[in-house]
Amino acid sequence: MVTLNFLMAEAPQLSNWIGKALYALYQAIGSFGWTVVIFTLCLKVIVSPFDIWQKIATRRNNRAMKAMKPELERLQQAYASDQAALQKKTMQLYKQHGYSMVGACLPSLITIVIFFVVFSGFNACVKYENQLIVYNLAQTYKTQVVETGIAETGTAEQIDGIMLDAYNDLSVDAKGRQKWKWLWIDNVFMADTWANRVPDIATYTGSGLGKLNSTIPDTNFNLGSASNREGVYDALLGPAMDAYNKTGATAWKRFWDVKHWNGYLILPILSLALSILSTFLMRGNQPEQPTQVGADGKPVNNGMSMKMMMWIMPIMIGVFSLFYSAAFCIYMFTNSLTTVLINLIFNLVTKKKDAREDAALAAAPYRRGTK
Repeated sequence: MVTLNFLMAEAPQLSNWIGKALYALYQAIGSFGWTVVIFTLCLKVIVSPFDIWQKIATRRNNRAMKAMKPELERLQQAYASDQAALQKKTMQLYKQHGYSMVGACLPSLITIVIFFVVFSGFNACVKYENQLIVYNLAQTYKTQVVETGIAETGTAEQIDGIMLDAYNDLSVDAKGRQKWKWLWIDNVFMADTWANRVPDIATYTGSGLGKLNSTIPDTNFNLGSASNREGVYDALLGPAMDAYNKTGATAWKRFWDVKHWNGYLILPILSLALSILSTFLMRGNQPEQPTQVGADGKPVNNGMSMKMMMWIMPIMIGVFSLFYSAAFCIYMFTNSLTTVLINLIFNLVTKKKDAREDAALAAAPYRRGTK
């Protein structure tokens, strides 16, 4: 039996402004999973003008590139030995046709910045919630175990029962709504994978993929050695880990204790699939680049590097989905789903508009000839 004779100095604090916004919405809604869905949709509405701006700018660039491609090829042949002159003439041609590389790239940079700002906010919120759980359980241990004398007179089973009830009480809000569970996922603050529902101390305090990088809240006592620190954590969360985490005599059997998995890889698979689909849908919206010519005057093939760039985001989303919280995976899935829908609608509209404009351009010479 571990006796925790201490007082918590203060509750953990949440300083990240995105995390604060998420947590305020979370307290109003009750379920963190649905909080993420609503937050993502609201954020998508806010950033949609940048997405639409990028698509319009890219479409304009593509049409401009299509119109000036013959002239670009002529310039590259004429100035193959004078790169400075070729650059100057090319920039003049870009300006003449309204081709802007910055106009199409700037919204993408803004989107990337928003992604990492939101990722930081989610990490802060996940870390805060887990620290708050430890803090509240410590308060429970102090008032219901230490101060009542049960720590000295009670049995281990009695203390474990108190702490398990306290953990279950924390999982619901004042209205009885499940805060951490979302659809098939038991704890949205852990990954939608084979991960344990309740993090052990290695996951709780560790850093890197799949770790929470959390700390036990400040105290006015000395935790001492690592073994004592683990004892403190296990005294608070051990009963919940025993009740809800995977079991088995070997690591292999524990891994395949599927009924105790936190999730079933549904969101990671869907997020990756949507990301790949979105990548293919955006291929037609990527700004068309002029043919690059080397010092020998021959075209340079950048096809392989462009293909690698296309797969960076799907790969990154796959890694994030597997190792980070299901809450962030819900965000990526919801964001990818809305992005795919927007791309489908935009592609459908612009395809019809491009066809009309191409038909008008094709008919223009004949109209002029009949005048």
